[in-house]
Amino acid sequence: MAEKSLSEKFVQNTVAEQLNKRYYRRKSAYVNTEVYTRLKRADVLLAFMRSNKRPYVVVVEAKSRTTIHQLKLKENPDRTRWVGRIITAALIALLSVILGYQWYFNALNTLLLLGLFVAGSALISSIVSRMELSLVGSIGAIEQLARYPANEKWIAIGEDSFVRPDEYQTLRRQCRKNGIGLIVVTRKGKMSLRVIPEPRHTFNNYLGKYGKEKSILAIISKQPDYGSTPPERRKKRRQLLNSALLLAIIGTLALIGYEESHRPIVPDPFEESFLPVDEENGGEESEEVDDVPGPEQDGDTLAGPAGAEDTATGCEALTVTQRSFIVVDALLKEKLAEQRLEELNRAGIDGLSAIPTDCLNSWPAPGRIALYTGIVYPNRPTAAAAAKAYNLRLKEIGISRAYGRPVKVRPPVQE
Repeated sequence: MAEKSLSEKFVQNTVAEQLNKRYYRRKSAYVNTEVYTRLKRADVLLAFMRSNKRPYVVVVEAKSRTTIHQLKLKENPDRTRWVGRIITAALIALLSVILGYQWYFNALNTLLLLGLFVAGSALISSIVSRMELSLVGSIGAIEQLARYPANEKWIAIGEDSFVRPDEYQTLRRQCRKNGIGLIVVTRKGKMSLRVIPEPRHTFNNYLGKYGKEKSILAIISKQPDYGSTPPERRKKRRQLLNSALLLAIIGTLALIGYEESHRPIVPDPFEESFLPVDEENGGEESEEVDDVPGPEQDGDTLAGPAGAEDTATGCEALTVTQRSFIVVDALLKEKLAEQRLEELNRAGIDGLSAIPTDCLNSWPAPGRIALYTGIVYPNRPTAAAAAKAYNLRLKEIGISRAYGRPVKVRPPVQE
């Protein structure tokens, strides 16, 4: 023998008994079924004090298999016609722009335009209707709930209300789209919250729309339990997350713009592969460097560190009038820079220049020597391509890469 389907009364009573106890948990609350407004009847009404002199109203519309027709998506003729008109008008405007047709509003053109609009609207509305799009459809129970005055609204159904799973999924999507909560009641009398409603007009007093306002206020005003509801807290968390995400995006864009216009926020890490080895420390690299020799040297002349007498001369060797880029082979202390330059010269790589990092007007690590290829590039993509080619050349001749990246160079600040 087939089981009897869950009745609407059973769904009503289950929700009335459990919704406040399990979800809202208000000590002073009014809960009742079949409560009339001035125009409609709410299957379940839950009311409590949200804050001082601010009642909060929750309504539930209960449905069962016997009222399944009110839970199915049906076409809304007015909405379908409006969609057809909007699409037709957009298509006419788009075709006019593409074809370059100019509408002169004489009698012939006006009749032609109206004829195209009417025929196109009818055709597109028919196509939209056959496609059974949820955009142009509506569910009777949701439309009924829209007329109820409440801060939060739910639809409650029995677990056996739907035979086809796709119809249940359609109801669930429509509830989420319209901000309506969805409750499923099982045969064992348990309540499952499938969709959480969107709070509406939190501080509006909808209790005045109901006939028992005074008696309800007398009940919920005794030892009221103030505070936001679970859907309100959920909405605030989502808004906070969205705000944090938006601020993170704005902050990231601001940092990128600042780095492009001024200097890097975080120093770009670089390798120091040519530190002398301290044998007394077990072969570990040492940060100590021998005394820096004088600026005059045989062969290539290296610019001294910041504060040396030839620093100005070294900076004059790289003069730019706008933001530019160079390909830096290594960023090292002067002694190690000499060793690196000798190694590259022995391998047949000539034309490298040396300059203090202070002369770049963009590098956050002063007191180093930058070995670069001697060419100035107008933009980062060009410099990045040159850096890639340079690193490939180093790899072909068997020399390890020390830095090998494009570095921004700014004109000196005019005092």
